[in-house]
Amino acid sequence: MEPTHEQMKIIQTVIERTANKYTFGYYEVDDIKQESFIICLEAIQSYDNSRPFENFIASHLSNRLKTLRRDKYSRKDLISEKHEKLNEVKKNLMDLKGTLYEICYEEDLVDVLSTDEALDKVLNELSPSMRNDFIRIANGVSVQTVKKKKVFDTVKEILGEDW
Repeated sequence: MEPTHEQMKIIQTVIERTANKYTFGYYEVDDIKQESFIICLEAIQSYDNSRPFENFIASHLSNRLKTLRRDKYSRKDLISEKHEKLNEVKKNLMDLKGTLYEICYEEDLVDVLSTDEALDKVLNELSPSMRNDFIRIANGVSVQTVKKKKVFDTVKEILGEDW
């Protein structure tokens, strides 16, 4: 669906009003405006004519920009230990190996689990409840220390000599 001239004016107004609030990291105002324009054009496809267009665009844009900031935020310009740790946690949510380093502190086990074959073997042989705990651990979700130890002991048993 092509936006009308009036809708384009509304989109431009909402973007101008919103863009300054969502700058972060290396995303300057112009970058946010470009992202916002694309987001708004994509949103038109799901627009329901029963709602006011400006409210729809504003709320949709706000939600998508919050998601963008959450997903892309990383402060490389700050050296502080606090920000460095936050950046690492963010990266680890996407990186199984990094998360396992924080959890088990056993570099050899982490290196073994970073291979697809070993990881598949572990996931196939773990019981459903232990598999669930393993996946939670790998994604940085808190798991009781006793359960965590049991999971890693079982992982070591499954890997046998590979470990």
